[in-house]
Amino acid sequence: MRPIKLNTLLMLLVIFSGSVAMSVSAVVALYQSNQEAQDQAAQIANSVKQQLEWQLLKAHNLMQGPTDFPDFFLWQNSNSSISGFCVQYESAEGRLERSLCKGDVSEEIWPAWFKTLYIYQFGAEQGSQLDVVFNEDVKGRISVTPSFLVMLHRAWRDLSNLMEMSVITVMTLCILLYITLGWVLKPVRLTTAALGEIQGGDLKVRLPDFRVKEWQDTAQRINSMAATLQATFDERKQLSMKLLHLQEEERRHLCRELHDELGQSLTGLRAIAYYMEGEVKEQCPELSPKVNQITAIAQQMMGLVKNLLFRLRPADLDELGLVENLGSMIDEWNGKHQGVDCHLVTEGRCDQIPAAVAVNLLRIVQESLTNVVKHASASRVEVLLCCPDSEREQLLLQIEDNGNLTRAETLLKPGNGLLGVKERVNALNGEVNLARSSLGGLKVEAIIPVLEYEADDGTH
Repeated sequence: MRPIKLNTLLMLLVIFSGSVAMSVSAVVALYQSNQEAQDQAAQIANSVKQQLEWQLLKAHNLMQGPTDFPDFFLWQNSNSSISGFCVQYESAEGRLERSLCKGDVSEEIWPAWFKTLYIYQFGAEQGSQLDVVFNEDVKGRISVTPSFLVMLHRAWRDLSNLMEMSVITVMTLCILLYITLGWVLKPVRLTTAALGEIQGGDLKVRLPDFRVKEWQDTAQRINSMAATLQATFDERKQLSMKLLHLQEEERRHLCRELHDELGQSLTGLRAIAYYMEGEVKEQCPELSPKVNQITAIAQQMMGLVKNLLFRLRPADLDELGLVENLGSMIDEWNGKHQGVDCHLVTEGRCDQIPAAVAVNLLRIVQESLTNVVKHASASRVEVLLCCPDSEREQLLLQIEDNGNLTRAETLLKPGNGLLGVKERVNALNGEVNLARSSLGGLKVEAIIPVLEYEADDGTH
């Protein structure tokens, strides 16, 4: 389900609440309009009753002729402002003696559904009836009935006016709410943007102070979280750097041990084998193949030890520098992988890079080339090393191939070489970018601020 924006949700809630309020108000207005008509009919009926009873009294006292009864003239003139009602007088026998209606509707302005709804709710026949009594004798009955068309006209007019005011009110509230939400939700947008930057790895971002207390509390906690993450990340990078340093020290120690102990032993073994070859040829020729086999095994083991020493730590890194070691490593790699051509391009002062960074660059290239062989099925690899110079303060290392492009998310998994590349670059306070190469395969780009690290002699 697609999420909805908060301002849109609030606007919909206002519109829904306004619609419900308008519906309730419409029902109340209809009931009030009908009740007012009923009350007015009862008031008119009572007024006409009093007038007719007064006429009966005057006729009884010979002050008025009996033929003038009932006379509605006084009611008709004294209530000229009241229209839409019919007054009928019936004798005690039920005979209609007099009928008078005032006002009517010349044009129907209401829709058909409103008329149907009004009839269903209130009915078409309504009004008030009172008996005309003189000397405790019922002389007749007054019936006051509101005109149904007039009642419909008044009800629709009141309802239309109410709906117009309600719509204007709701629209005004929506406009004011939209303007207000732009200011109220500004901290939300800033907070979302800051969290996105934090998710992207920028832990230095901080939220500003807000006037609203709740937003200010949220901003302070997010800033505190970012500061804690930054401290944790810095500590993690320091620990990773120490771990890499210890790893290189252990590699160097293993190289010395292998070179001093195993290397000397193999050299002695090969010397003894050469001596035995001469002795065996003269005294025991049948053992010559075995002695030659010992010599070959010793020679093979010395080659394996030499390759192992180079993989652990290039012996000429301090003497020859990074570029020569990279070139030597790539030449050896090309010799082992005949179907893949790896090409090295360097720019800048690469031989002035600190040894701690140079060793990790060698490891990064090694792991990237191993990943190419295992996963890319490439036939061409290009390694670009751009070292710092007068125009560039950062080191750029790119390894791209023309193999099968794998999704970057699947590459950064345990057991994959690129995860080790990312760890090494992060430990050097750098960043790794994975993208599609111009060759058609994967491009691994590492950017490292070399100037933040010291060389072995203590210089920058």
